[in-house]
Amino acid sequence: MINGDIADGIVLLSDNNSLRADNTLKESINQLINDWKNSKFELQDRLIIAGHKEAENINQNIRNYMKENGALKGPEYSILISGAESKKYANYMAGDRIVFQTNDKDLQIQNSEFATLVSIDESKFVAKTDTGNEVSFDLNKISFKHGYATTVCNPQTAVKKDVYVLHNNGVGIESSNISMIGNAEQVRLYYNVQATKNVANLIEQLSTAKTDSINSKEENNDVQANEVRQYQSAQNYRKNDYYSNSEEELQKLRDAIAYRADTIACDLLGDPNKRLSRYGKIRWGDTGKIQVTTEGKYAGKWYDFSTGEKGDLLSLVQRERGYSFFEAKEYLKSMVGMSNISQRYQRPPKTDDSQQYTQQPESVKIANVQNLYERSSRIHGYEIDTSPSAEVEIVKKYLENRGITFDKSTASSDLKASILFDTQTRENYTAFTAFARNSKGEITGVQAVYLNLAGDKANISINRRSFGKISGSFITIAKRNANDPNITIIAEGAETALSLQQSGIKGNIIASARNFEFEKLFTIFW
Repeated sequence: MINGDIADGIVLLSDNNSLRADNTLKESINQLINDWKNSKFELQDRLIIAGHKEAENINQNIRNYMKENGALKGPEYSILISGAESKKYANYMAGDRIVFQTNDKDLQIQNSEFATLVSIDESKFVAKTDTGNEVSFDLNKISFKHGYATTVCNPQTAVKKDVYVLHNNGVGIESSNISMIGNAEQVRLYYNVQATKNVANLIEQLSTAKTDSINSKEENNDVQANEVRQYQSAQNYRKNDYYSNSEEELQKLRDAIAYRADTIACDLLGDPNKRLSRYGKIRWGDTGKIQVTTEGKYAGKWYDFSTGEKGDLLSLVQRERGYSFFEAKEYLKSMVGMSNISQRYQRPPKTDDSQQYTQQPESVKIANVQNLYERSSRIHGYEIDTSPSAEVEIVKKYLENRGITFDKSTASSDLKASILFDTQTRENYTAFTAFARNSKGEITGVQAVYLNLAGDKANISINRRSFGKISGSFITIAKRNANDPNITIIAEGAETALSLQQSGIKGNIIASARNFEFEKLFTIFW
């Protein structure tokens, strides 16, 4: 599932008794929480991924359990959740798990970093991060929330050992999330038959979720049929070669490839960078961005310094060759002389981009966009991160190349930096994302510009895309002040609207999130 091989992933989960089906969403949540309570792993090693509403529900239920069992100590403080339409409070005690929602260079904390509260009082919380850093912070300056369940998995959470994923009709689970849990020792997937009829339906929904997670292009259902056929083929493969799925054989394979890590890595990546390589650690690329360890207890492990990705040689084969898990095993077995499969698993051919996008209900599209908004990074304004992430720096470079800088007092908070997956190149890209709101102020759509590391538009077939519900929604760039002219300017795209704001034009400046050419650059309403 790391590389979008949904059917292969479902087979593996099923083989390991990690695929759980219940009648209702409530039953799924109860089963997940019960399994979480009985986990053998330490609290900081557990991670729950769910949709926004479900995550809130799970956080509250687990917190109640922790409190009842004496895991939470001392006084309890209620904090008003900022931005809530009605007054809504969250309660915290020493022992609570939290996740930070901001970067702070001085405190050495990062957005989406998990921690455990050590002590609290009315003005100050002290927390110990999962990396062992103890920090004391002001409640009015640092944003955080309960961290038992989260809506997104990212590099900060990639080290979790025990992962629980709640699937509810495609909301709350995406390939971008799953790609960050490849190093977990145990992963469980929960779904309910009210929203997902059976395994074939599950594959269809996950196939829809993986197509750039939130794409709004018109498409057919061929990819769903392909994934279902792939699952059926995988089941047949499993019957013909049941021993190849055993943990015993897999461990033998891992041991064998560790001894030949250098040979396998060179076959995958080509000639190494000898200047930057040293004994036991071989580097590839002009800057040595990829490192493979070939000696010691970490032999066979790799790390990509440019993306933060890491794993063993099985995952490297899948990434570099585009193989499924089964195909990667066969390749590695042939490299170490273990290949003994008489009937190979034939993977269905990949579809092109026009076939990769399946039709989603409008509510799912909007929910996916809102989820993207939550996990994207702010790039400016009064909430500016004190230590911007790499994607924020790339977006800033892209805008600066167009002569656009920000006035922190007036800049829109709906302009963000995101990480999006492109199905054609099968790579993640930084994207400049401008979120559109409807007349009620609700986020319904987004316009995304895919970028390369230099801050230029990515060299892919479609580098500007719109997702979600676009009709009737606009991107707000600037709102008029009382003394400004009573005009509204609609521009094509966020960059054009930002340029207009940069030129000093006053009034309401909004942008369309549609991807089409205007007959005129902008329209003015008096």
